[in-house]
Amino acid sequence: MSFMRKNIVAVALVVLTVAAGPGWAQETGCVTTDCHSTMGQAKWVHGPVGVGACHVCHVALEGEDHQFSFPAEREELCFACHEDSRDLMLEENIHLSVGDGDCTDCHDPHQSEYRFTLKTDPSQLCFDCHDKVDFEGHTVHGPVVSGDCTACHDPHASAYPNQLLAAPERICLTCHEEKEEVLDRRHQHAPVTEGCTNCHQPHASEAANLLNDEEPALCFKCHPDLAGATTATHQHPPVAEGECGECHDVHGSEYPRLFPMPAEDLCFSCHDDLAQYVSEQEFKHGPVEDGDCNACHNPHGSENHMILRKDFPEEFYTSYAEEKFALCFECHNHQIAMEAETKTLTDFRDGKRNLHYLHVNKEVKGRSCKACHQVHASNQEKHIRVSVPYGSISWDLPVTYTKTEQGGSCQVGCHAPKEYKR
Repeated sequence: MSFMRKNIVAVALVVLTVAAGPGWAQETGCVTTDCHSTMGQAKWVHGPVGVGACHVCHVALEGEDHQFSFPAEREELCFACHEDSRDLMLEENIHLSVGDGDCTDCHDPHQSEYRFTLKTDPSQLCFDCHDKVDFEGHTVHGPVVSGDCTACHDPHASAYPNQLLAAPERICLTCHEEKEEVLDRRHQHAPVTEGCTNCHQPHASEAANLLNDEEPALCFKCHPDLAGATTATHQHPPVAEGECGECHDVHGSEYPRLFPMPAEDLCFSCHDDLAQYVSEQEFKHGPVEDGDCNACHNPHGSENHMILRKDFPEEFYTSYAEEKFALCFECHNHQIAMEAETKTLTDFRDGKRNLHYLHVNKEVKGRSCKACHQVHASNQEKHIRVSVPYGSISWDLPVTYTKTEQGGSCQVGCHAPKEYKR
């Protein structure tokens, strides 16, 4: 916008090359005590006005009293001096006033109290055309607060949509440089690569962080399959509280599912008691060993207790039904508790007597898997529990399991010592 700078010397040179109008304009001048007496007194003065060269833009009509014409029409008049601005008209996205050749929609052609001879305070000028209510909200973008629309938009023309100073997917990074490295991460949130306005309002919003909507409603617009988690019987607390960002880096991550750290570490960052326990155990359940908590738990919500993915008895004792153990049978052979005798289904047998069937498959007081196994980890092989709850006051009865080459032995407070041999 060099054509609006207060550059009297440059304009004076231009004046020397422009054919002079009728003699009276130079001899008597336009600024007198009786006529245009305040012209040239403002803080910012257009160059020709500053040097008294009114005839650069105004041509007195012969024989007419104070009647003028322009040596060129509309924007061409401005381009006569500001030739370098003519290329603005070649840009793909042109400000409406510029496209219409109405430079004086925004600029006073004579003088102003504002830089670039703008017609009013820059922080308010845009609202002469743009509805101010669209730029108000609970959260307002910093440049909007300071009235600096030109921090993001070229006021004349641009190669980018909405006259942005850079491509939509890059414009935010001109200020938010710390997010630049997100684009190099292994896993990126798709809206980030497409443009920040997929999730954020660029001007103002009623939601925090200029989001288009509050979490988790915003997330569900792209992930509708997860919306049911908010009405699930058992909900993960971050989901219930609408805090998707507690578990996911909403911009990008080095880890799958946009986790901010390895999945196991993420879960243990809240479940620290379990983390301490597992770290002290020698034998870990396969999914725990692999750091795959999602194998058994739905991290958003579930109709099953402990946000388990499939059915698993909450009770210690329960009548047997295959569907009750659907979670375990995702990995383990569902026939393991169906046959009273076997030599192939399990190593937990005495001869061919299936001891899994013996413990589990009962109409009354059938044991759930957790009666004998600690579902996360244990210091006993086969992650056998070190104690088992018993009775209405939940006594902890110790369990001692010893593995042998042909079987093993179990000594537990609920029955006499037992051993089995395959």
